[in-house]
Amino acid sequence: MENLKILKSPTTKRPYIWFNHTKWFGFKIGKMPNRFNSIKHERPINNWFNYKGYTFINQEDFVDMFGNITIE
Repeated sequence: MENLKILKSPTTKRPYIWFNHTKWFGFKIGKMPNRFNSIKHERPINNWFNYKGYTFINQEDFVDMFGNITIE
């Protein structure tokens, strides 16, 4: 994996990176979304990777039916 720069959102202070023209949000282990690898949710999060102490999840996993980004 190439050397990625972790940025922070100016409004939410959530870490994120740009990888392959896609935004990925970073989470620490204790702050993972509820549907991360859950078999009970309708749309579980299965696409992720670890980098520098964060678990990064694709922005597309947080888009609701109206096109808004909603991070749990």
